[in-house]
Amino acid sequence: MLRQAGLDSFEGVKNFKGELIKNHKGQRDIQRFSAVLPGAGATIGTYYLKRNWRPYKKDGLKSLLRRGEVWSQSRVEWENSMALQRAGIGIAQPVAFGEECGPLWEKFSFIITASARGELTLEEFLRSNASAAERRQVFDALAQEVRKMHDAGLASADLFTRHIFVERGSNPKFCFIDMARLDRRRSLPMKLRARDLAALNITAPLRFISAKERLHFLRSYGGNCALRRLVVERTNYLLKRRKFAGFLMR
Repeated sequence: MLRQAGLDSFEGVKNFKGELIKNHKGQRDIQRFSAVLPGAGATIGTYYLKRNWRPYKKDGLKSLLRRGEVWSQSRVEWENSMALQRAGIGIAQPVAFGEECGPLWEKFSFIITASARGELTLEEFLRSNASAAERRQVFDALAQEVRKMHDAGLASADLFTRHIFVERGSNPKFCFIDMARLDRRRSLPMKLRARDLAALNITAPLRFISAKERLHFLRSYGGNCALRRLVVERTNYLLKRRKFAGFLMR
């Protein structure tokens, strides 16, 4: 499949042009493309190519100090995806990654993933006309999914509503994307749990989800008063950042 798309070499990856989804000031970009089954001409799915053109040198140095070798950001995302899969957490299926690294830092890397499973993101679900019963069903299932991830020693500061896709139905399922930043611990401290829950909380604006629903979610997660206080403290800290100003809009 990669050969058919011209993505089986670094040269092919660097020259590839699909549908541009995002360009981060020339530092990295995301391209979307449809894969075709060789010999049949049938489309077999939608995929995403993320390329790191100008990686931060500090990330390479940090990797060298932590692991004794340089890992690219694409490799980090790949390994994090594998860890989440082993924990039974739904993610956008990783397909391939490649990296060009020097002795001190990354020079170029890429990762290819399948599209996320699910009809819409959690952010979109909150804005939909879902019934109260379905909302409760989704929130309960998500609380259990996040708890399962945390109990496996995995946490992400990027646990935003736009990074979670929802498969609706009697047994809601979830697919996490953009989990490049992942803390991996043998036992996850309450502070990291609160950080993740605050990220989820602050990307669910007040106008889309009630205080009662938020408290119910925390109870479904298994949180206590101490965890609630930490989530509130972290949320208040994040509110100082301009990018989260939409949380308070009604």
